[in-house]
This record gives sequence, structure tokens and C-alpha cells, in this order.
Amino acid sequence: MKKILSLASIVMVLQVSAQKLITETEFELFGDHIFISVSVDDSDPVDFIFDTGDGLSVLDTDIAKKLNLKPDHQSTKTSAQGSISGSLIAHNKIEINDVKLDDIELYTTELSHLEQTIGRNIDGIIGYDLLKNYVVKIDYEDMKIKLYNQDGYQNTGNGEKFSFKLIHYIPTIQASVTLNNGESYTEDFFLNTGAGTTLDFNTPFAQKHDVIAKTGDHYSYPVAGLEDNETMHYEGRIQNFSIGTFNIDQLPIGISQAEHGIQHNKKVAGIVGNGVLKHFNITFDYSKNEVYLESNKNFEKPYLVNASGINLQFNKERTKLLIHRVFEGSPAEIAGIKVDAQLLAVDGQVVESMKLPEIRAALKQANKSVTVKYLQDGIEKESTLDLDPLI
Repeated sequence: MKKILSLASIVMVLQVSAQKLITETEFELFGDHIFISVSVDDSDPVDFIFDTGDGLSVLDTDIAKKLNLKPDHQSTKTSAQGSISGSLIAHNKIEINDVKLDDIELYTTELSHLEQTIGRNIDGIIGYDLLKNYVVKIDYEDMKIKLYNQDGYQNTGNGEKFSFKLIHYIPTIQASVTLNNGESYTEDFFLNTGAGTTLDFNTPFAQKHDVIAKTGDHYSYPVAGLEDNETMHYEGRIQNFSIGTFNIDQLPIGISQAEHGIQHNKKVAGIVGNGVLKHFNITFDYSKNEVYLESNKNFEKPYLVNASGINLQFNKERTKLLIHRVFEGSPAEIAGIKVDAQLLAVDGQVVESMKLPEIRAALKQANKSVTVKYLQDGIEKESTLDLDPLI
């Protein structure tokens, strides 16, 4: 009996050891993007997007110059957004607290066009290089990323387990969608924390099933990815989206028209982005091809959509916040707001004192009124918008 108890104790000790937290780091959820602080080759902290859709670690060209990192050679790489051109810097070290990732290949490219859209400096992007080495838990309630050893890891939480397969280094799991005409499909979807969207249907799936026509009210606009080019993108809704036992009704969705990258993948129906994923605490274990989803305090929060008809983007210097698009029939169009007008204030608060996600959230408050001040054709104007969801 003593031997049995001894063996049981050893097993328990090994399990506790395997579950030991290696490190944790706070992250900033800026809109729907996760930002963490890392060090590159013993540098001061720089801000990287944590992106499960990122198969190669990316460093902004200007940051590479600032850190005096010399590129080995020019190269073209295939990323989630398609083929991009830049420079490779081999044999780098990336540190997150006391965790060191050695011999990392960094791909340098220009990220300023993403900064214009996201509204924040982006020093780099990391994903697969971290996920392949550690069990990674994204705790959206505590706003922390937690790293565990892969060897012997056993999930002890209440999360629902899913098996995934990697396609282009991105985890892909099965989920079900019901379109507005009642058609239902169970398909593979990418889990992509770097996508600032809820659910996007890939171009082949959308075309095959005529998704645009089956989403009811919708609107469209051009979007850009890591590669600096734009493709048309549609926004609408579906009746239901479900992963395992989790169900979301009337989910706002996007419909891609991209001709390259993962959104043109014919084997995968679409992307589940951080607009949905932030409603869970998520644990990725790449050593077992398993992911655990546990609904968090955000799960019942409503999914807000554009209610002003304004699409915002900074100018290249990020000194002015501009009206990038005005959608037809929207409150903004009715008020006479035009493309390229400079937004100055929202409800009396100057935009310089607000983060871009805060401004966007203020313009999504359905059935409320908001006053915007803007500079249009050299004249300062003010309009009160009665916010009404576009979909």
C-alpha cells in the first residue's frame, strides 16, 4: 500500500511540475489586437502584435534600423496575407521576461500602413515562433499571456478541448455556420488572433455559396493586409455561429474578396478573428495539436457594428485622423461628411486625447446621438449623428 501511495505521489508531483507557470506577461488589447512587450537581441522593450496567424516573425524596417540589425539578404516570403518582399535577418534572440527564443529568423518589412489602420505603433509581429515552443494561454480576463512547458502539460481548467491542424502554420478547427437563408455548413476555420475581425468568410467559400446575397443588409469597403494593397471586403450578419457547445446568434461577419493569402484558401472556409476569440480564455498546445476554449466574462457582451457610416484611418504621418470612407445612406452621408475630412473631436473630446479604438467604439453606440467636429474643405464643421447600425 505504501508503494502505491508513493507512486501516486510521484505522478502528482510530475503533473504539478508540468503545470508550473514559466512566465506570464501583461498584454494590451488595443481594439481587437494583442500587443506584448518583447526584447530583440537585448534591446529595450518593443511592442509586438501576438498573432496566431503569423508563421514568420516580423520586424518593422525602421525598428530594425534603430536596433542596428543588419539584413542578410532580400527575400520574398509567403505570409497569411500573401507574398511580401523584404529582408531577412537570421540568428536573432527574442525575450519575453526570462523566456528566450534563440536563433529566430526575423523578416523585416514596412508596417506603417497597418499602423494607419490600427492607430498605434507596431514594432513587430510574433506568433508561431512562440507557440511551437510553449503551451500558450491567452487570458483575456486578466489581460495576460501565460507560458507553460509543453512536456507533460495537462489542461486543468474548464475549457472545452478541440483538436486542430496546422495549415500555413495557423491552427484550424471545425465550426458551424448558419446563413440567413437557413443553409448550414460545418467547415474548417483558421483561429487568428491577429485578425481584427469577428468571422471572415474566405473568397472561395463565399463565392461557392453566394454568401454576399445570403447575409441580408451589407456594405463594402477596401481593406489592406501585411502586403500594402487593398481588396474589397463586405460586412453582413449570419443567423448563427457555433464552435462545439458555444453558440453565437446574429454574428456580424465579413466576406473576403481577396485573391491571395489565407483568405483565398480553398480548403478553409474562413477566419475566426479576435473579435470573437476575445470572448474566451484560450490555451494553445501545439505539441498535441489541441486548443482549449473557455468562455469568459465578455462572452455575453453584444457585438457592436458601424453605426455612423464613417471608416477612419490616419494619414501616413499619423498626425491627422481622416474620414477614409463614408457609406451610402449612413448617418455620416446624410450629415454631408465627405471622404478625406479630418476628424477633430467626438462629443467635445479632441481626438488627440483618445485612442482610435475608443473613437470607433463611440461611433458604434446604436440608437444614441454623437456630435463630431471635423475639418472639411478648409472649414471647421460640426454635425450630430443619430447612430443607426449599418447591418
